[in-house]
Amino acid sequence: MPQRPGQRLNAPRTSSAGSRAQGEGEDVNRTLEGGRKPLHYAADCGQLEILEFLLLKGADINAPDKHNITPLLSAVYEGHVSCVKLLLSKGADKTVKGPDGLTAFEATDNQAIKTLLQ
Repeated sequence: MPQRPGQRLNAPRTSSAGSRAQGEGEDVNRTLEGGRKPLHYAADCGQLEILEFLLLKGADINAPDKHNITPLLSAVYEGHVSCVKLLLSKGADKTVKGPDGLTAFEATDNQAIKTLLQ
């Protein structure tokens, strides 16, 4: 259908990290522009379903990004309790320190997250 002046065609809303990973042969552990992996972006944005999908496809749960931040630290920094819970249940290392030298427990004031990390 031809586009009329002023008319916009809308693409469906999807997570680019998750949709890229669905492509056949796509490496879920590859480093994207910005020095982070898809799992970091999903954790940072609170995308629980994308986290689950990437982990199911073999994403490295403890992979550091270019700043030495793990997906768990990303979720903690942004206060995404459900993502923290999922990552811990799948074996994320809670003893890893971020670039500030703090563990996930030390880096948060969120009591729900602190409880999960104890």
